Amino acid sequence: MEKRVSKIIITVGLIVGMMSFLFVVTDAAISYSDNPEFCINCHSMDEAYMTYQHSTHKQFKCTDCHAPHSYLAKVAFKTKSGLRDLYVTTLGEIPPVIKATDKSKEIIKENCIRCHLSTVENTEMGKGRFCSDCHRQLPHKKVEKNI
Repeated sequence: MEKRVSKIIITVGLIVGMMSFLFVVTDAAISYSDNPEFCINCHSMDEAYMTYQHSTHKQFKCTDCHAPHSYLAKVAFKTKSGLRDLYVTTLGEIPPVIKATDKSKEIIKENCIRCHLSTVENTEMGKGRFCSDCHRQLPHKKVEKNI
C-alpha cells in the first residue's frame, strides 16, 4: 500500500513538474514573440514594421492589435498563425500583399474597440463593419516605392 502511494505521489509530482515547465517555456515563447523585433525577423514584414515605427501606435506591441488578449486564445492563435507563417515561408509562397484573414480582422476590431470604446460608441460600428473599412492605413500606411 505504501509503495502504491509513493508511486502516485511521484507520478503526480512529475505531471505537475512537466506542466509547470511547459507553461514557463510557452509563456517565455509567447512573451518573446510579442515583440516587434520578433515580427521583423521575417523579411515579408519589413514594410509593416517600418510603417508601424512611424505610426501613432508605435508604443504598442504588434500583438496588442493583432492577437487575442485572453492567454489561452492567444496561445492557440499564435500557434496556428506561426505554423501557417512557417509553412508559407518555407515553401516560398509569401503573397506580395499580406492581408488579414477574417479571424484576424475580428481580433483587430475587438482590440480597436477595447482601446477606443468611447470613440466607437459614437459611430455605426455595430453593423458588421471593420475598423479597417475606414481606417485601412492605420497604423500601417502605404509606402510609396521609388522604382
